[in-house]
Amino acid sequence: MNELAAFLFATVISLWGSLQLGVVNVNVIYCTLYNHKGSARMMALGGVLPELLYSGIAFWAVEMLQNDEHLFELIKVSAVPLLIGMGLYLFFQKPKPIDEPFNYKGSFFKGLVLALLNPQLITFWFAWILVAYEFINFDQFTLISPKYTFILGTAFGAFLMLMVFIWLTKKYRSQVIKWIEKLQLHKVIGGIFIAVALVLLYDYLF
Repeated sequence: MNELAAFLFATVISLWGSLQLGVVNVNVIYCTLYNHKGSARMMALGGVLPELLYSGIAFWAVEMLQNDEHLFELIKVSAVPLLIGMGLYLFFQKPKPIDEPFNYKGSFFKGLVLALLNPQLITFWFAWILVAYEFINFDQFTLISPKYTFILGTAFGAFLMLMVFIWLTKKYRSQVIKWIEKLQLHKVIGGIFIAVALVLLYDYLF
């Protein structure tokens, strides 16, 4: 049962974590607004794969880096220049009108890259894995290690939430368009990138 407990725990936490306004979420919404649901799904799929990578790194960090915090911080801070550069580009770019033709090519790769530029997931899952260790025995299992089912749950929960975003965007398209135009979400996305970079840099320096 540890396998199932680990999967369900990670799925629920991933669903909750995916509720925040992240760059992958917003880009999936944009893609859906351009009436290309298939590309939005591919972007969502690409966007959740780094959950597997970063939750796996977090497991490794819990087990191997507990006595080497400096190395762990270096892993996180290495993405700061990329995050700032991407954030400035998005913040100052001129957004396209919603009705303008949109290039759907490379949606999977775009989702993958956007998510990879969020190393904060390592810290997020690092913390929750420590919590999970309190009530899940990751060393006892029947068929497959709970570590693997936990990692699968991180991606499954995020993908499920993105499917909900796609459905809501299709159903309430006009309201979402007004919301995006009012908030100038391209600036919000850029600001998120820059804010994450500054937080990572601050944590590293202080």
